[in-house]
Amino acid sequence: MKSQARAGIVVLIALAIAPVLGHANPPFHLSYRVDDVRQDGHTRSGTLLLNVYNTSGEDALDMVAWIPEPNQMTYGHRQIGIGTVPDGEQVQILNPYIVPIEAAQTRSTIEAVIWRLEYTRAVGERESVDVVGQEVP
Repeated sequence: MKSQARAGIVVLIALAIAPVLGHANPPFHLSYRVDDVRQDGHTRSGTLLLNVYNTSGEDALDMVAWIPEPNQMTYGHRQIGIGTVPDGEQVQILNPYIVPIEAAQTRSTIEAVIWRLEYTRAVGERESVDVVGQEVP
């Protein structure tokens, strides 16, 4: 009986801390690809393709995305307008970029790029969430 009670407590603790450890289902899935990269004397340019899939349970209105850490794609923490992403659907955005060479050389040492998504919920409040982006070939 005691072992069953302990097992139940362990399960409850695991469920309680799962969101903190990142095991909860994220409200959005984001994938990205960088194409057509060119470099001249002072700048690097390319095209960033973003795909955002909404699993939040409600429409996300007026969404913008950016990478809060130094990076090669959204120099200066520039926001990329996504627009409305209906619940259960995805939106793709093609975004050209140009960054100074020094910014192009500051590649994050982190494997997974964290994207910040900010949007308006159906009830009218503004919310932001950090999502691990998946780079696709």
